[in-house]
Amino acid sequence: MIEIRDHLRCALPENVRIEEGAGGLPLLRVRNSHATCSVYVYGAHIVSFTPRGEKDLLWLSPYSLFQEGSPIRGGIPICFPWFGKHEWREDLPLHGFVRTRLWNIESAENLADGRTKVAFSVESTDPPMEVWPYRFRLHLSITVGEALEMALMVQNLETMPITCEVGFHTYFRVGDSEQCEVVGLDRIEYIDRIQGNVRVIQVGPALFKGEMVHAFMHVPPVLELVDFPWHRRIRIEQRHMGSTLLWNPGAQSGLANPEIRETWNQFVCVESADCLDCRLEIPAQGCQHSLLRLSSVEISGYTQR
Repeated sequence: MIEIRDHLRCALPENVRIEEGAGGLPLLRVRNSHATCSVYVYGAHIVSFTPRGEKDLLWLSPYSLFQEGSPIRGGIPICFPWFGKHEWREDLPLHGFVRTRLWNIESAENLADGRTKVAFSVESTDPPMEVWPYRFRLHLSITVGEALEMALMVQNLETMPITCEVGFHTYFRVGDSEQCEVVGLDRIEYIDRIQGNVRVIQVGPALFKGEMVHAFMHVPPVLELVDFPWHRRIRIEQRHMGSTLLWNPGAQSGLANPEIRETWNQFVCVESADCLDCRLEIPAQGCQHSLLRLSSVEISGYTQR
């Protein structure tokens, strides 16, 4: 197991513990009266959030690799400083490099209302600066309650502005991807990343049919993922993020992916980000805050299309 003492900078309350996770990677488990949550220190990567009496909101691949240098498949990867493919270098990893870095645990505390708050950080070091030569610091605060709340701060430590992309690549666990829809994107333009980046106007709820990567720009702050097989809707609230990407590999690509295989229809990705048309420019010595809140309720008032 990785020596966690090098990355633990605080005392932990009794309901927050560190254990050896898959592949020997350190795993932080949070349990309180509202929910349970599991976070790998590798990538500050949330892999499970289960509100009391409910199913897990997040999907984690049973075929995921858990080894340094490889990203974890599922949960909520943190993407920075680019989202998706690098703009001009094919040899660089998808979604940047902080999801394959060990973060530091900065603080952990129980709040007066029974929620639990844990904070992580990561900074630029020599190897990443070979591919992205700017100094930065990321700070991620995770609050576990009836809802899961994430606050990500990107700090530009340079004396010049930097341009970057950032996002939460959330994998939601669902009953059947092809019987789910996202409400709140009607009449919003998206870029179809499968069909040659053609721009399309969404009409009605967004459905997951076959392989799709739809990148919506300038989205509203609240969306809902409606999961008809499991009779629940997941409320997705994002602040200071202008993009939402919907992704599912579909049967053909999913079955061919060794980290997905037959589980392709057990998840959908609704990714909250600042990317493409909404990429960030952070001023010298400035910072950018991104907020994401996830909660679930039983379905009422929706009819499956």
